[in-house]
Amino acid sequence: MPPTFPRHCILFARLALPALLPHTTCLSIPPSPEHCSFDLDLMMEAVEATLVEGAMLWLAQTILANFLLDKLDAWLRHVGLADDIEKLKYAVEEVEALAASVKGMAAGSRLLALRLSRLKELLYEADDLVDELDYCRLHHEVQGGTFSCATPHGTNGAEQVDGSRDNYRLQHQVEGGMIAWDNQHQGTGVNGGAQLVDGTRDNSGIPNRNDRKKRSKAWEEFSITEEDADGKPVRAECIHCGTQVRCETTKGTSVLHNHLKSENCKRKRASIEQTPNPLSADDGAQNGAAISTHDSDRRKRMRSDEILAHNIAANTILWDKAEICNRIQQTTHQLQKAISEVQSGYIASSTNLCQNTVADSCRRTSSLMQHKMYGRIDEKNSIIKHMTVDNPDSVIVLPIVGIGGIGKTALAQVIYNDLIAKNEFDNRIWIWVSSNLDEVKLTMEMLDFVAQEKCVGTTNLSRLQEILMTYVTSKRTLLIMDDVWDDIDDFQWNKLLAPLRTDNAKGNVVIVTTRKLSVAKRIGTVEHINLGPLQNDNFWLFFKACAFGDETCKEHPSLTIIGQKIANNLQGNPLAAQTAGMLLREHLTTDHWSNILKNEKWKSLQLNGGIMHALKLSYDELPYHLQQCFLYCSIFPNNHQFLSNELVCIWISQGFVKCSHSTERLEEIGHNYLTDLLNAGFFEQVETKDPILGNKTLYFMPPLMHDFARLVSRTECAAIDDLACRVVPNVRHLSILTSSAYHEDQHGNIPRNEKFEGKLRRVVESTKKLRTLVLIGTYDYFLFRSLKGIFQKAQNLRMLHISASYAGFGHSLCNLINNTHFRYLKLRTKEDNQALPEALTKSYHLQVLDIDLHGCSTVSNGMNNLISLRHLVASKAVYSSIRNIGKMTSLLELHDFNCTSLEIAQLQSLSELAQLGVSQLENVVTREEAYGAKLREKSHLEKLHLSWKYTLPDIMSCEPLSGYIHDIMSSEPSFDAVETQTSKEVLEGLEPHPNLKHLQISGYRSGTSPDWLVRTVSVTCLQTLHLEDCRELQVLPSLERLPLLTKLKLRNMWKVRQVTLPSLEELVLIKMPKLERCSCNSVRDLTSSLRVLTIEECRVLEVFPLFESCEKLIMEQKSWLSNLSVLTIHDCPQLIVSNPLPPSSSTRELSISRVSTLPTMEASSNAELIIGMAKVPMPYPCSDEDSNELTKLDDKILSFHNLRGLTRLKIRGCQNLSCISLRGLRQLINLKSLEINFCKGLFASDVLPEHAGEDMADAGSIALPSLEHLEIGSCGITGKWLSMMLQHATALEKLYLRHCDRISGLLIEGKGGSLSNHTCTTQASLAGNPDDTLTSSTPEGLLRIPSNLVSSLKEIMIT
Repeated sequence: MPPTFPRHCILFARLALPALLPHTTCLSIPPSPEHCSFDLDLMMEAVEATLVEGAMLWLAQTILANFLLDKLDAWLRHVGLADDIEKLKYAVEEVEALAASVKGMAAGSRLLALRLSRLKELLYEADDLVDELDYCRLHHEVQGGTFSCATPHGTNGAEQVDGSRDNYRLQHQVEGGMIAWDNQHQGTGVNGGAQLVDGTRDNSGIPNRNDRKKRSKAWEEFSITEEDADGKPVRAECIHCGTQVRCETTKGTSVLHNHLKSENCKRKRASIEQTPNPLSADDGAQNGAAISTHDSDRRKRMRSDEILAHNIAANTILWDKAEICNRIQQTTHQLQKAISEVQSGYIASSTNLCQNTVADSCRRTSSLMQHKMYGRIDEKNSIIKHMTVDNPDSVIVLPIVGIGGIGKTALAQVIYNDLIAKNEFDNRIWIWVSSNLDEVKLTMEMLDFVAQEKCVGTTNLSRLQEILMTYVTSKRTLLIMDDVWDDIDDFQWNKLLAPLRTDNAKGNVVIVTTRKLSVAKRIGTVEHINLGPLQNDNFWLFFKACAFGDETCKEHPSLTIIGQKIANNLQGNPLAAQTAGMLLREHLTTDHWSNILKNEKWKSLQLNGGIMHALKLSYDELPYHLQQCFLYCSIFPNNHQFLSNELVCIWISQGFVKCSHSTERLEEIGHNYLTDLLNAGFFEQVETKDPILGNKTLYFMPPLMHDFARLVSRTECAAIDDLACRVVPNVRHLSILTSSAYHEDQHGNIPRNEKFEGKLRRVVESTKKLRTLVLIGTYDYFLFRSLKGIFQKAQNLRMLHISASYAGFGHSLCNLINNTHFRYLKLRTKEDNQALPEALTKSYHLQVLDIDLHGCSTVSNGMNNLISLRHLVASKAVYSSIRNIGKMTSLLELHDFNCTSLEIAQLQSLSELAQLGVSQLENVVTREEAYGAKLREKSHLEKLHLSWKYTLPDIMSCEPLSGYIHDIMSSEPSFDAVETQTSKEVLEGLEPHPNLKHLQISGYRSGTSPDWLVRTVSVTCLQTLHLEDCRELQVLPSLERLPLLTKLKLRNMWKVRQVTLPSLEELVLIKMPKLERCSCNSVRDLTSSLRVLTIEECRVLEVFPLFESCEKLIMEQKSWLSNLSVLTIHDCPQLIVSNPLPPSSSTRELSISRVSTLPTMEASSNAELIIGMAKVPMPYPCSDEDSNELTKLDDKILSFHNLRGLTRLKIRGCQNLSCISLRGLRQLINLKSLEINFCKGLFASDVLPEHAGEDMADAGSIALPSLEHLEIGSCGITGKWLSMMLQHATALEKLYLRHCDRISGLLIEGKGGSLSNHTCTTQASLAGNPDDTLTSSTPEGLLRIPSNLVSSLKEIMIT
């Protein structure tokens, strides 16, 4: 069999290197820069050279790691390949050492970079070869038979095992499930080639399912597309012209021969053969190169590769042992040759290498502002607020975080030069830190700002800090540390800031700018400022200032449209605007600007100080394994959102994730990679809410980071998203993004796009070494036909991700895939009854399978052959339909092991499980049977769900009265004693490993907990305990003996009366009809640790120490649940909550209903609070029964000081509410919208309370400075009250009044008139407190609009 790697002989005469490449050596070499379809500038060459160095080391380590696998090593020795493999291993070890020696040198030598690229290609081929051998080993393991190794006459078995080179053959018959060594003389062809051991055919020469090798050469020219029930071909497609022919005739292969003789097929074959190669002899002749005498051989090998691809597509691989040995030897020889070439190039390069050790002066910053700041008002105000807080006891460290060029330094400069900073601080210090945190150097720079004389000659840190301390003691100091890169440890940081932390320190503030989130998290004492893109309006002004030199420039209207398009592409990044502006200012012409827009020249790495150069600084800080993971993601669309688990599995499928410690899972290491990239600013997080799946954390690349990744990764990764995209030869990772090429019409149909299809056909030749193919977006059937060429060429595919496809599409794809290297499949189809394609059952390397399998899916009997499968994304019913699931020993997740259809003993062999769900445990009847699962031995198991069938109806959903609940509870029969004891015995036998972190038990039928949760308490690592539907359980396990427990969830526990709580982060109590008391081991610890608290339908719960009065904390305006973010209390009529809500300023979700002493409340993370009815029902009027008892909304109900971030407040249906604390309203400084509806008694008094004006605002300040929208409907508010409120809403834009009967007139101050149904007197001059004047002189029904609102108020509606 020919090798799987392309064997193209390429001469490099143009580069004066002909002597380095013997004519007999077959190599796969990337094209030289001159042959690329785009020009590489020097910076790009340096970046790509660095990538080649990293890729070499990664590939060498990957190959060596595979050799260390015990099973592969033993198998190679068993089949007699050990000697050749040992030589290959030695050559790869040489490459590993060489990669470390030449690190950093390829960027300075084009010759060395070229030779390293060639060596990298050879390593890829060696990696594929080793992977093929491992696939053969896995096939043998799946078949489970003995591996026989027949020997020729005159030899013995020992000689064969030692690796003799006789003509033996390894036949790898995938469909037949057979691997056998056999002597060549058992059957040879005309040319001495090996024949099939079991190759039965019918007389017609047509292959059947048991004989997929086609003896007739005509079959080599066709791909079978349809078979009959007996496995005989019905229809086949010509691989040259794509014509479909019917081949079910009894005339044998005559139909095939006739088609090949047809004029149409002949013309197509001729055109293919005449198509010039990108590095053809013509190209060589033009550059003075000799034409290769082996060009015809090269074409023959290309033809052989096509035939090989066709055979592999039929899932049949014939391996000749002599050929395998030859491939190993040839690969070893080529590696050794390439190593010698690199070493000679390394010596030549090292003599001329000049390391540049000069620091990048462009990065050094100054405290002086370089330009006006646009936007950032909220960020600036937040920083000023921290600076002005009187906190003399500690140093405030406030980090500003963001990607390169986002404006961190500019914001720090604004703060440093602000008048408030100058007035607040006695000393202001600015230092540029960069990547070298030198304590001595930085302390000396601090002294330059505060000392009158320089400390010349002093380099002792202790002495320098003593001097600095004399200048900063008893004085407030503002220290700006700009551009901090190092991951500073606590020791370094504390030592550097020691002079600012003396006993006499006085409110010192340190502002740190950094690109690294990890730095901000480590050193910040307050929440960091996350700097995002500038908003559109502010960014447009800044862009105009950069492009024209003046933000108000109106002299070039013709350039405005082009400028706006460019600005949109800059993603709100100020440095990107400066970079583009610098280029645009060269010529203020339409042609010049259009050219920059078309070519996106601001993305060039040659622009020193430009945005891409700034991002490269961050990129250079990453180790290669993180660079690799980051660049790979460039094949996905811009703003594509990844689930962390999915992204990590993709990285693992490509071999990017390396196991650095034997106890760490690849998935754990991959998540660490993602965290590192997140902390370095290469990814961002976004929280989403899914009504079915719950909250999710998604990750995406910032748009400019995505652009940078596309730029740097273009030799390995490519994305086809329009007709102009270019794909370099030998691309490894390819995505096809169809959003711009295909669109549904008004009828839901997708019109054909023949130009895009042509684009795909043209890139087929570049996909021979493809490892990844991603297809995202809508498309039609014709696009799939265009993809066939890619699948026939891409025989090293490891990952396939297709977002949507049509019926039958998935099966066709799976039949085209070469199973040898395949590791990841995600396929979304429109088929209702998706079945697992039979071809996939031979994908022994497959790690992730996600093809929409559900309960109606047909699961193949060969599913258990997927022995490398780690993640199966499927419905629970699918797991139970895999008969021998115990053979899938690599599974990490098994969400539902149903004991009705599966023997629990099958779990014994699944030792790698990290998540396990076992259901229908009522079918397990003895402790010994449960022991058979060996859960105690599963050290990797972290999540476990054990459940018994729960058949009784959930009567609690009917909301019965408590007495009715009691009657039902007392009358309902319990489980019999035998059933209860059996349940207890089974649970004892399912004792998990002590490493278990999360445990859920559902439907448990015993009244007592197992010993391993009560007495011995073996699960000491438990973090989550979830008990549900355990109706007989009266006493909970010993929670205080679980030291790491952070989450407790109890649901439908009908007989539990008391719960004693340890310190927790999350507590959920739902449907506990007899729960009367919750006690705490330590109330103080629980109040500080609790993050989530949910209590629902606990109708007799009365005692809970958390809700008892905390008057002292309330008086001091401190939080009584300081870290609580989610609070939900529903249907707890006996529970008394004595403290105001929300309990903390960090509370982002609040839901209260049917709780005594409290009105209905709903607060969400979008800074909105609703009191009363969540929705306004029809018809009017309406009220909220649970809120009718509310008469006064004051600080006993609402903790206004915890609502300073509130932007929207809605009060609805509180019929008896008479007033709102005006002093409390004054604290809602960010409130933008206030809506009050159906509150008839609110502010209905004719007389304003004494000091109402003072309550609304302190002297000289405004009570509602941010209020823009005020809506009042169906309320009894008087004109006096509303007029007073408007005095303190200076930013009001919209005022809506509906059905407010007590407001009868309108007076707009300063207009001299009124809109009224009665006569209004002319306004007199106001003196003193305006609120006092309002109280004394404003008629009850008259609404006065103060003069200070005339300019801001845009809309008034009174109905």
